[in-house]
Amino acid sequence: MAPVHTLSIYLLKADVTGPGDALRPELDGLTEHTFTAGGQQGDGVLYVAASEEHEPDWVALLRPATQPPVQARSQSVSAVLVLPAAGRWFAITFGYGRTLLDPARYERRFGLKVALNAVDPSLLRGAQARTFNDHALHTQRQVSKLSRIDALELNVERDLVVALGGTLADVGLGRRIDGRHAARLTAELDAGMLAARCGELLAESRKTGYRADFPWIDTIEEVIDPAEVADLESRAAELLGRRSFSNFDLYPPELVSEEIVSYRTWPSHGGLVVVEPDANLLGLAVNVPMDGRTARIAVEHHKLVALDAQGDEVARWSFWDCLHLELIVSGRRVVLDDGQWYRVELAFADEIDAFAAGLSASGLTLPSAERDEKEGDYNARAATSAGYALLDQKTITLPGRTPIEACDLFGPAGQLVHVKRRKGGSSPLSHLIGQAAVSASLLLNEREFRDALRDRLAVAHPGFEALVEDPARAPNHPIVLALITNAAATGRAAAELPFFTKVFLRQNVRPLINMGFAVHVDEIAVAPPQVSSLPPSPTRRRRRPAISRPGATRQP
Repeated sequence: MAPVHTLSIYLLKADVTGPGDALRPELDGLTEHTFTAGGQQGDGVLYVAASEEHEPDWVALLRPATQPPVQARSQSVSAVLVLPAAGRWFAITFGYGRTLLDPARYERRFGLKVALNAVDPSLLRGAQARTFNDHALHTQRQVSKLSRIDALELNVERDLVVALGGTLADVGLGRRIDGRHAARLTAELDAGMLAARCGELLAESRKTGYRADFPWIDTIEEVIDPAEVADLESRAAELLGRRSFSNFDLYPPELVSEEIVSYRTWPSHGGLVVVEPDANLLGLAVNVPMDGRTARIAVEHHKLVALDAQGDEVARWSFWDCLHLELIVSGRRVVLDDGQWYRVELAFADEIDAFAAGLSASGLTLPSAERDEKEGDYNARAATSAGYALLDQKTITLPGRTPIEACDLFGPAGQLVHVKRRKGGSSPLSHLIGQAAVSASLLLNEREFRDALRDRLAVAHPGFEALVEDPARAPNHPIVLALITNAAATGRAAAELPFFTKVFLRQNVRPLINMGFAVHVDEIAVAPPQVSSLPPSPTRRRRRPAISRPGATRQP
């Protein structure tokens, strides 16, 4: 019986014609070893990166306090085997071997497609998903007992499943499969079996039987037509070339592991610059001259490199793979994420758009916001000018719960007004929507919450505490989601939200409507800059100095 191994297997793109095509072009110093075991279409090549010993960071920490001083060195080896099978080229990585591959040369979601078809749907172990709101939320769910997909509690409306793992249905293929871009296979293997097993995984990836057990997986489907992909990339490049960054977000395209402690860019000078507020959310600034023809190339050329505590590279992504963008093309909504384009199923998109369009404005009169005015300053000014109770930052903490704001402004008719400035990209609104849902539920169901709310209203606007009855009635407390925009009001605040924000909106608002709340989405326009009515000061002309010329006499 062959020993059990766990291997990460990548399917290289169809235009890869030889082993060297799979590697990052700037690499050097690799040693090459011909691989012939089990090859049916010619030799493969094993590439091994030169490794250097380094001192672990814990040694430097403890050496001053140990006798004799602790001495230890560690060494890691990165390697990738590129071999042919079933008419295609595959790459099998070892150690940090993934960093040797050119990400543009392997097929995305190959491992996920293998897993969807090959896994036993009743014996799933875990999944990774991406949820899009004001940022990309990466989640990894794992159950303690092999189970069906329901046990993972995925939200199939807004979670894009990017990886799946569990027990293989065919024990002849192996024991376990975990699939994302690579198919991570655990099986009894020897070197002579690798080519045949790669061919079997390729066959699994081409099946469509997964739709019976995972029918929702194609709600967001990958765009694979080359002509359509080229058109979408051209549209994105045009926006980048015009430096229209408001529709873009940028973040690492996968879970950030604990070993990653810092980032750098490659090339290390000029070009793209990463602004790093924290380790999980990155801002983008483009400093290279670009137009629609070169923007895509420029963004893909520059890399975001993740480093561990010793400064060693553990992962890298092109900036293109880190971009997130939503577009509407020919009436269909498309999303760029992790370097791939996805099309939202038309019926699902229509449902979401129709729900958002049905949320009307409240009719409240709120003052315009000043440009660059902070939300807290606006709330204080709006409370004074409109006669509302200011509850911004006046949180209520119940036993065993995190602090929650009842609302930002409490209106004279019991309105719960939640205010948020809408920014570019996918709009940071998930907190606003979530806060409104939690607050409304507590208002109906928790007496302690109502008592605390009355106390705060009695201080903020005496007399308003009488508006909170016991028990509270939902129809007496309309909920208003008020968005500060940077343009004139259009009356279509909810309809114009980014798609995944609308998905989140529907999921949270529908239960509130079922409870009896009226929910509205309002726009708060930003006041235009004031122009002085004074006439401009006359420009004083500077007196030109006299120029002396040979033979000229200066007049007094």
